[in-house]
Amino acid sequence: MTNNDKYENNIKCEYLVIGSGAGGAVACKYLSDLGKDVILIEDGDYHEINKFAGSISESFLYAWRNSGITPVLSKANFAFGEGRCLGGGSYVNGGLIWRTPEIVLNEWCNLFNDKTFSKDNLKKYFEIIESILDINQDEKKSNFENAESLKIKKIGEKKNIKVVKVPKSINSSRNELTLGAAGLTKNSILQKYIISSKEKGLEILTNCKAEKLFVKDDKIASVQVKMNNKIKNISAEKVILACGATQTPILMKKSFGNRYLDSQMNVHLNLRLGVKFNENIQTKKGVMFTRQLQEYMDDGVLIMPTSFNKNNFFSSLVKMHNKDLFNIEKNIDQYGSFIIQLSSLNKIMLNNFFGNTILSYKLNNQDLIKLKKYFLIFCKSLFDVGAEEILLPFKKNFIIDKNTNLIDFFDKYLTQNNIEMVSVHGMSSAKMGIKNSEKSRFDRNGKSFEFKNLYCLDSSVLPSSTIESPQGTIMAIASHILEKIS
Repeated sequence: MTNNDKYENNIKCEYLVIGSGAGGAVACKYLSDLGKDVILIEDGDYHEINKFAGSISESFLYAWRNSGITPVLSKANFAFGEGRCLGGGSYVNGGLIWRTPEIVLNEWCNLFNDKTFSKDNLKKYFEIIESILDINQDEKKSNFENAESLKIKKIGEKKNIKVVKVPKSINSSRNELTLGAAGLTKNSILQKYIISSKEKGLEILTNCKAEKLFVKDDKIASVQVKMNNKIKNISAEKVILACGATQTPILMKKSFGNRYLDSQMNVHLNLRLGVKFNENIQTKKGVMFTRQLQEYMDDGVLIMPTSFNKNNFFSSLVKMHNKDLFNIEKNIDQYGSFIIQLSSLNKIMLNNFFGNTILSYKLNNQDLIKLKKYFLIFCKSLFDVGAEEILLPFKKNFIIDKNTNLIDFFDKYLTQNNIEMVSVHGMSSAKMGIKNSEKSRFDRNGKSFEFKNLYCLDSSVLPSSTIESPQGTIMAIASHILEKIS
């Protein structure tokens, strides 16, 4: 896939893309299609699409940073996940491409006092992305529904609340792939944006980590990288940061000092519920959800099924007695898995600790109130559609049934010290904004305010939380930025 050994000496190119996630992938294709001289460097390795078929735990070891779990200092049990492989987050996360919610775009238009990021202006970018990845925006073209999603659909019908069909690849008939993403969408960002660009001259250097950016005359003169355990320098006319929400600000801090490390990162909190129903739903390993409950999006809350993997499911139940685990194993076909996702008002802090970056987080009281509200609503709704028992993401007292007094239960046990959560959506840690405004590093076109040839187009540059999964937004904003760069 890559040919690192051919570079004995220092390297020169027209465009250097640092990071191969959703934003970096778009940069590779866009610039290669224009015939530009592009080098992509990626800290992690390249993995074939089906390398981790049937083994999500193995993918954690090789394709995720810190083996899948970057701990976050918090009263809650909290882990942050991000990719470290060719394809980055687009390889390890779900492959769905959501358009940015209009409520978010309106906020960004107000920030810049123009229509740069209006729904109409971004529409063309989303249409191109959806065409390349065969994303289906028409509910009538896809008949496949997995069992947990049908439960979400039923909740929507019973409560008369908004449930939408998930935009996914129209080429998928079974909606089943490694790591749980939808059809051919999974890894097709890697395939259709990065690997296909090699034919047009894209150079890919894996296991190549950007260590530091060097400045001369208000420009990035060179980038120091570590490749094959050797230090080399890459000189580029334009340098594009696409390292992700933690790695981009970390690289900027190492290069320019602490003042360039934005100490905050927007985050989506994911809280997983295991649900036993009164019927066999025969959840399949690796099946992606097909419905999402969006009634509460304006409050920053989304509810959806999540891919069900038996081994991962049981690994989260180590706190249970063997007898209870045996009963779950015996009735495993009755279990499904769901997520309540909250766009947190509080942010993850990126702290410098003796040269290392430590993540920390404190759950906002308003977020805690929201979680109690929506746990109550969703659990009631699940019992209404046949749930018999719900396993909550709590450290203790985590099992409820339809006889539980839910109001009293959540008042007592849904506390900062008792919840368990994860996140794979970090953003806005080196955000775009108005020049001289607090903590804004880049303008609305992704260009650095201080360095003439430095750009950013990953999730760190987004002005604020996207509420929905940010992958599609990253790609659309990257497309906008690349039009300006080139």
